[in-house]
Amino acid sequence: MNLRERQRVFAVSLATGAVPLGVDARGMAVYANNYRAQLLACLRDTYEKTVLWLGDDAFDANASRYIDRHTPSSWTLDAYGEQFVQWLENAYPADVEVGELAWLDWHLRRAFSGADAQPMEVRDLVADDWDRVEIEFVPTLRFRPMLSNAVAIWRALADETPPPPVVIVDAGVGARVWRQGLSPRFASMTADESTCLDLALAGASFGEICASLERTHDEEQTARIAGGCLGAWTAEGMIRQLRR
Repeated sequence: MNLRERQRVFAVSLATGAVPLGVDARGMAVYANNYRAQLLACLRDTYEKTVLWLGDDAFDANASRYIDRHTPSSWTLDAYGEQFVQWLENAYPADVEVGELAWLDWHLRRAFSGADAQPMEVRDLVADDWDRVEIEFVPTLRFRPMLSNAVAIWRALADETPPPPVVIVDAGVGARVWRQGLSPRFASMTADESTCLDLALAGASFGEICASLERTHDEEQTARIAGGCLGAWTAEGMIRQLRR
């Protein structure tokens, strides 16, 4: 058995708990315990607010089952746990805030180490033909529709104040995560802003976004909503550039 094969067998043994031939079971148990302890610590660190919400026992039970089925696939443990959001959504289908808290935890952590990009300044919001302008966002931006007030719960947990009770929110609202400068940030969004951001991320032009709003709003409301979103996104460091 060459070195590469020996390493592969060792890695499989760590993940499955098996003991390779010719290896002292007591020593292997130490390695296996350290392996699992490191992965559990990684998940607890990444999903810190989710731990607070679920409690140690419930979180650790789910994390242990996740570790059993998901081995690390990256050179860095910072990337471990991406599928844990979906895992918790499946584990708590009636408690939608759990998966949404986990989503916030994960993407705030990833935003911190995400790719750098220079956002544009508000003074550069000029265009010859706004109908044809498309918006390019910074690479750390993530968005999702929300079913609960998980953003308010997450914020309360971070502030070490009593979290509000779970509330199912109006249809269409959302949350976004991005990095502004060196600081990961998040915000809840109205249904109108969620519609605008969803379209913009899909490649819709500013004119197409306005046309979508005009189906449910008058011209003045459309201009206020679309212009307000564009201004806020730029001021908050979310937009990298405008393009035609």
